[in-house]
Amino acid sequence: MRQEPGPIRGQEGFAAVDALVAVTILSSSLALSLMAVQVGARASRSAGETRDAELLLRERLESTTGEAGVWSGHDQGLDWRVEAHVAGDTSPHRATPCVRTASAKAASGRIYRIATVDTCLPETVG
Repeated sequence: MRQEPGPIRGQEGFAAVDALVAVTILSSSLALSLMAVQVGARASRSAGETRDAELLLRERLESTTGEAGVWSGHDQGLDWRVEAHVAGDTSPHRATPCVRTASAKAASGRIYRIATVDTCLPETVG
């Protein structure tokens, strides 16, 4: 006896279940892929903000080399501040080591800091 093509007797509902499982797997894969793209975009923005802050702070430290004092401003979406203080009592015309600290606060609320030691003239009062 010859059997006609089609579902085997007793297996009529399996095609619907197979399709439902395939759709579930596909939708889960799509949701996970979209989440990965979102996390990647957030990490990219954070890395860009860190790079911009570091470049700005290094530039500000470089532009105030050799001077003691406090400078601040707003640039590239960052509120920045540079402080250079001579340690101890020294002659007003004598160069001495000083600690230089640059910090910036981004719109995201993250704070970035760079510190270094330099040779500075003491702050002049007047």
